[in-house]
Amino acid sequence: MPDLNLEAVQKMTNAALDHARQNNWRIAVAVLDAGGHVMQVTRMDGCNFLSADIARGKAFAAAAWKLPSAELAGRWSQVATAAAGMVGISGQRIVPVQGALPIFDGSRCVGAIGASGVKSNEDEDCVRAGLKAAGFSESPS
Repeated sequence: MPDLNLEAVQKMTNAALDHARQNNWRIAVAVLDAGGHVMQVTRMDGCNFLSADIARGKAFAAAAWKLPSAELAGRWSQVATAAAGMVGISGQRIVPVQGALPIFDGSRCVGAIGASGVKSNEDEDCVRAGLKAAGFSESPS
């Protein structure tokens, strides 16, 4: 498996953006390392200016729990106070909404990639395309 370095991050980002372009979507993509630190954030022309921060928040949640943000959103939707608590304790950095996936290199989570700008399941489709292009997976192997 490849390392999570700038080359891999750019490959993931470009593949996610290409997937969006093929569908005539405008998105923002954020890639974070395993500690939740930004490696790259890119927003397409015409994409809402908040989308970059939302993509980062989705990726932050996926990196922290090493789970897809959709799974976290499902868990936390059962108890509104849980979602509010997680957002609060993270210093407002978590966005508990579908659209981000953890980045696994074998059994090790090395970060997360998130997108925002279209429907949440479409955001997730974009980041999945990015993961595959760079040779990573969304779950441990």
